[in-house]
Order: sequence, then C-alpha cells, then structure tokens
Amino acid sequence: MIRMTLRMRVLPDREQDFVAAWEKVALAASQATGNLRQSLLRAGPREFVITSDWENRDAFHTFERSPEQDILTAPLRELRETAQMDVSDILIHLEGVEYRS
Repeated sequence: MIRMTLRMRVLPDREQDFVAAWEKVALAASQATGNLRQSLLRAGPREFVITSDWENRDAFHTFERSPEQDILTAPLRELRETAQMDVSDILIHLEGVEYRS
C-alpha cells in the first residue's frame, strides 16, 4: 500500500474554490482502480495537504499518468501557487480502536 502526499499553497482568497474543486477530484479519483481513500487537510492559511492511499504504485501511476487525471485535476492546478508531491510506502497501518469503559 502507498500514500501519495501533495502539499499545495493556493492563490490568495481562493481557499473555498480549492476545497470545492478538490471534492470533485477526490470523488472521481475514489472510483479509480486501486484507490483506497482520499483526504484533504488544512496545514495553515492557504496551505493544504492532500493524501491519497492506493493499493500499489502501479495503480497510482496508472491513474496519475492518465489523460483523464490531467483533465480532472486542471482546476486544482489553476488555483495553486506551489505544489510538492511525495509517494511513500505504508509499512504499518493501524486503525483506531474505540475506547470502551
């Protein structure tokens, strides 16, 4: 399992547009073969972190390099100032356990 992490700084006063555009992208990406989950985090003013978990690198790269992905993510690219992507292998993943008294 891998996690793609994309840190983006958005244009001034475009945060809400970015969130709305991301929701559309995430919904479509969640339907891609091998996609496990999508998350959007706010790291600070105008700073967002996108995480996307995939079954493996091949599934991610198939989606990432597709013409559909390029068209789908164009609105995000138009709203960003900077972007930095990392892809990491998930070695251990633990789900939270609900506390019971």
